Amino acid sequence: MNFLTLILLAGAGTFLMRFLPLVTGSGLSQRPSRLTLMLSALGLTAITALIVLSLVGLWQPQQPVGSTLRLVAGSASVLVALRVSGHVGVATLMGAVVYGLTGL
Repeated sequence: MNFLTLILLAGAGTFLMRFLPLVTGSGLSQRPSRLTLMLSALGLTAITALIVLSLVGLWQPQQPVGSTLRLVAGSASVLVALRVSGHVGVATLMGAVVYGLTGL
């Protein structure tokens, strides 16, 4: 598979992830379909994948304890902020602030 094909497939996948919820969301009934439930989980799944990739890149077994505590504090603040606010943007911002401030 060449590079151009890979770019086109990634673009089509991104388009479909954004377009399908619009199409299925216009005529929703009281009981959501299986496709609707699956598509509603895509945002959370994407955020989880980004968090896992970020954490793997930041955590290394030989790093000082302070760095590990900084990583744990930032991650815990994301979870707490998400639980309290229910808003993913607020939780992400809170995690970045706590992670940055604990590094000073």
